[in-house]
Amino acid sequence: MTDEDGKESEITGIDRDDWHGLSESCPECGSHEFDHFEVNGGHYGKHEETVIKRTDYWSGTRPLFTRCKSCNEILFKHPAFELLFDLEDDNDAVIEM
Repeated sequence: MTDEDGKESEITGIDRDDWHGLSESCPECGSHEFDHFEVNGGHYGKHEETVIKRTDYWSGTRPLFTRCKSCNEILFKHPAFELLFDLEDDNDAVIEM
């Protein structure tokens, strides 16, 4: 990735083998509380004059970022997350969630 000043940086992802989703506890501290970002897409249409999400067609949700609220351990991070939000070198999100 190259910023507006021409500085190059690498974007990375995190997908831990010891954590498989929001139904599991944090493998570092055992907490069940998380900050979680996800994207949601689907098929939208119009019924009369109202725009609606068509649940009878394709829809999809995909995780972007999950961090334990107790110990701040990043449990999942899609590389695209860094294109949307700034992260410090130690992987703590700069954004407030």
